[in-house]
Formats: sequence, structure tokens, C-alpha cells
Amino acid sequence: MRWSERPPVAPHAVWSTRPILVSTLAVLLMAPSAIEIAGFVEMAHESPMRADGPGMSLPALPFLFCGGGPVALACTVFAVLPALSAARWAGRRYTGRHAWWWVPVVAGCGAAVVAPWPAVAGGGPAVWWWTWLGGTVALSAVALLTRWALTRERPYRTVVGAGALSAAGVVALGALVYGTGLVDEYAPPRVRGSDLAGTWSDGRGGTLRLGADGRAVAVGTWGDRAGEPEGRCAGSGTWRFTPDDSTWLQAVDIAVGDCWPGRWTLGGTAADPKLNYEYGDPDSPDWYVLTR
Repeated sequence: MRWSERPPVAPHAVWSTRPILVSTLAVLLMAPSAIEIAGFVEMAHESPMRADGPGMSLPALPFLFCGGGPVALACTVFAVLPALSAARWAGRRYTGRHAWWWVPVVAGCGAAVVAPWPAVAGGGPAVWWWTWLGGTVALSAVALLTRWALTRERPYRTVVGAGALSAAGVVALGALVYGTGLVDEYAPPRVRGSDLAGTWSDGRGGTLRLGADGRAVAVGTWGDRAGEPEGRCAGSGTWRFTPDDSTWLQAVDIAVGDCWPGRWTLGGTAADPKLNYEYGDPDSPDWYVLTR
């Protein structure tokens, strides 16, 4: 029997050195594909700032390959190899043989156990669903790649090739989906200054009234230190809308004392516009959002 035709490693060998190394490499090389998928998904979702898209995987590569080894090893030890072992046991226990489809079955069961944690933390059923789906797909992909690579004569080369093809395939598919208009990239609504006149609320008792005459009145809103009691802001002043050809660059200057040093940007949708104010760490900002 040629090496390429040999069945996957035996159950007692799943935890040997070779499967551990192959699985760890598979986790590392499939991570760029996961980042690309997250980038494409983020492009379609409403956000206060423009999404980086799949391109964010490129600057992440040095950090991923330099410091991602321990994380990939932990994923191997606590997720991938247990899934392979459980899938092999379940296949032999219930069907008398191990089939590849037992891997996603076991991965789905494992993801169902983990998914409630972020859902209970404040996400609700929708977060459970997406966490379960993402966890199932990610674990299944890495486990199946590991299982297949271990049947090859050069498993490490197989993993590297599969990782490169996966990353290229995700970019091609994402470009096709957005390029054909099957999915639209999110963009803020285009507005006029008169569209912004009215009362805006932060949902926590604070309101900002923008008058058609350019006057602004804030009551119980938060200032630059949003979320802190001492950042409470109230007063009156003026506001001015600055249009732009790009809806991302539309801005609103609101001068109410020293409440908000800087500009507000537009977000939301045409039916439900939002005013967004950025504060905190510029590299990972927080947002103070007003709705109407």
C-alpha cells in the first residue's frame, strides 16, 4: 500500500508528536482565511467607521506567525485533537468505522457547548447562533485538514498548500460576492443639513436638540469622557453640517462648551440615522452614539 493511500493515524497515535505538529501548523495557516472571512463579513455590517476588510489579514501575519504558536498549540491540544479522537470513537462505536463526516458532527456538539457563554454575556440568541456556526466551521476545517494531511507523504507541505489555497479562495469568493452586488458593502446614508434637525437621544437620558436655525441644546449628555459621571455635559451652542462626496466623510461640528472636541460622523441607515462621536484609544476607539 502506498503512503498516500494509508488510512489516518490510529486512535492511539492521535496524541503523538506528528499529529500535534501538523494540527498546530494547520491552525496557524488557516487563521489568515478566518481573518479574511471576518473582514468580508464586517464590510456588510453597520459600523461607525469603515471596515478594514480582508486586507487586515496582511498586517496581522507577522504577529500571527511570530506569536501565534502557543495559541495554535493550545487550540490543537484542547480542541482539534479531542475532536479527532471523539469523532474516531463515535464512528467506530455507532457505525463500525470512522468516516470524515463524524468530525463536523463532533465539532458542532463542541461549539454548542461553548456558544452559550458569549450569548449569556449579552449577545442573545443571534450571538449563540453565529458563535456556534463559526466555531463549527472553523474547528471542522482545521480538524479535517489535519486528518487529511496525516494520510499524505508530506503532511506539512500539504498543510501549507491548503492554507495558501484557502486564503486565495476566500479573497476570490469575497471579491465575486461584493463585485457582483450579491452583497453590498455598508456605507452611511447620504443626508442634508436639514435632515439632521431634531432631537437626538443616547438612550441613557441624555438628549441633544439640533435646531433648524443652527442652535444646539444638550441636556444630560456625556462629554469627552463618555460613560463617566464627571463627563456629564449640558448647555447650548451651535452646530454645522459639512457635506462630502464620500458619505464616510460627512461630518457635524457641534459646539456646546467643551463637551465634544472634534467632529461627529454619520452612521446608521436612511430610515434610522445616527450621530457617532469617537473617543478613547485612537487605535481601538469607543463610540458615543445618538439616535433619533
